[in-house]
Amino acid sequence: MQPTTEITEVHRARRLLCALLPCLAWADAAMGLDYEVSSQAAFTALNAADFAPGDRILLAGGMSFSGKLVLGPEDSGTDEQGNLIAPVVITSSGSGRATINAGDQGAIVAYNCGGIEISRLSVQGSGVTAEGTSTNSGSGITVYADLPGDLKFQHIRIDEVEVSGFGDRGVVVGGYNGNTGYRDVLISGVNAHHNRHCGIETFAYPGSTQALVDVVVRNCIASDQTGDPESSGNTGSGIALGGVSGGLIERCTAHHNGALNPHDEGPVGIWAYSSTGVVIQHNVSHSNSTSNGDGGGFDLDIQTSNSVLQYNYSHHNAGAGYLAYGKTGANLNSGNIIRYNVSENDGRDPGAYSASGICVAGNVDDLAVFGNTVFFAAASGTTTIPAIKVLDTGSDPDDCIVSNNIFHTTGGARLVECDTDGSIVFAGNNYWSGGTNFVIRDDGSNYSSLSSWRSAKNQERLSGSPTGLSQNPRFQGTPGSVPSADDEPAERLKALRLRADSPLIDRGLDVKARFTLEPGPQDFFGGALRQGSGHEIGAHEWALAAPVITALSVQPDASAVTLRYRSEIGLSFRVRRSANLAGDPATTWEDLGTTALGTGEEMSFTDQPPAGGRHFYVLVRE
Repeated sequence: MQPTTEITEVHRARRLLCALLPCLAWADAAMGLDYEVSSQAAFTALNAADFAPGDRILLAGGMSFSGKLVLGPEDSGTDEQGNLIAPVVITSSGSGRATINAGDQGAIVAYNCGGIEISRLSVQGSGVTAEGTSTNSGSGITVYADLPGDLKFQHIRIDEVEVSGFGDRGVVVGGYNGNTGYRDVLISGVNAHHNRHCGIETFAYPGSTQALVDVVVRNCIASDQTGDPESSGNTGSGIALGGVSGGLIERCTAHHNGALNPHDEGPVGIWAYSSTGVVIQHNVSHSNSTSNGDGGGFDLDIQTSNSVLQYNYSHHNAGAGYLAYGKTGANLNSGNIIRYNVSENDGRDPGAYSASGICVAGNVDDLAVFGNTVFFAAASGTTTIPAIKVLDTGSDPDDCIVSNNIFHTTGGARLVECDTDGSIVFAGNNYWSGGTNFVIRDDGSNYSSLSSWRSAKNQERLSGSPTGLSQNPRFQGTPGSVPSADDEPAERLKALRLRADSPLIDRGLDVKARFTLEPGPQDFFGGALRQGSGHEIGAHEWALAAPVITALSVQPDASAVTLRYRSEIGLSFRVRRSANLAGDPATTWEDLGTTALGTGEEMSFTDQPPAGGRHFYVLVRE
């Protein structure tokens, strides 16, 4: 490191140049200084330096540093209006990751500054006990703004960071002064585990849904946040977005969070509150719990509007797989969609008020729930937990549509529980209780058949004509097994695909024509919608879907050929090869084996063909 006084003078000169010649902002980034930190003394000295746009703090990979790194307004990679000049980077040098041992405090704090990139680090607090106690009172990484004027700092990046052992959050980004906050936030590849309050969270001043704009959380894992047994609020969630306008959570996993939460609300694996325009998709949330409140998989909560839960997999959570919840007044939940998700054996805890596959509760308005598959096998003594429940919790849900869903229970569990005076339309769903113990409970009365419920409550009837079915969906497998530690979601989800002889194929309602709902581009498994004469009921659109070949690459010495492809979740293919295109590709070409089950993402198959000549490949669906 250079002496602090010299660095400060250099920075002052550079900042003056940027102010005078803003068009040279990115050229100035090339002048950024590198702080190569390979000793504890050098790490401690960082807090005395003023960083400028383009500077990089390079912590030696494989080394551990003790203490806390604090960046303030004088260390911003933006100008005073929050506009990006060039990022200030905190990362590891070399091939390994550096570790910051924060002890009983936070590890990295960025306060009233933007243009910050943090990557390839391990940050550790002093730990959280199995009883939820900790001597640590901080968060692993805190990015926080409270300047007046609704200022937005641009460009926050937190990537490939492992954060654990903190008494508060793992990673937290927030604003707390009107709509002051951040714009363009990306949190990716973060593994937040064994923290107390939350794994990854954003927040804003109470009532603000605009403090954080364009927020993305991608490819993250949030697990084993215990919750705080002494807290007066909900704690122990995996990933929570609050105060966000325009958000995306995708391809994340949240599991085993919240066990010690004492509050009667929350926690949830992945959720949003006080936000608008949030999409939560392609995530897995499982085995989350609570000692009192929700303990659910996914949630669009109070003051959340115009947001979507889609293509997610929730299983074996204590509370609801999918929750939509609102309170009175400004805490209304409105204009949201829950579509093409799967819930498998959620609602494991009868003490969780939301326990169910899907729960709609309180002041929820203009909600659409369609194209989902809910499977619920009742555990001993839990037959009152339903596949879906709609509840008045001081306010009634209203103007809600529930359509084209599969509600499948076994063991005598209820299919539906409805206790509200609001306008709720059930239309085009399939209700299957394994052929016995059909129970729908509505307004305190039990109905033992779809027709009796239709006659008494006028549900599953549109324009005077009956809708809805009560038939065996004919899944490809037997869902509901208890997950093991090495379970792959694709293997479990294969069981919930429809067979070719399913009575639900082409039997769904046209939700766009009937209810002006946009169904979206695909089903849960990644297949295109409406491949036959109509929609299927449930999360799977049955079709003989072919894989999409995305690339083919050959080693320079031709020793290996790699096929890259994308297929629906739960599908596998035989790979066959030919040297001359002769014969039937599906039967006579050389069989090279079976691909792994599709995950919905790009996959690969590598072959080592004989030397010389040409080779042709085909993927044949099993």
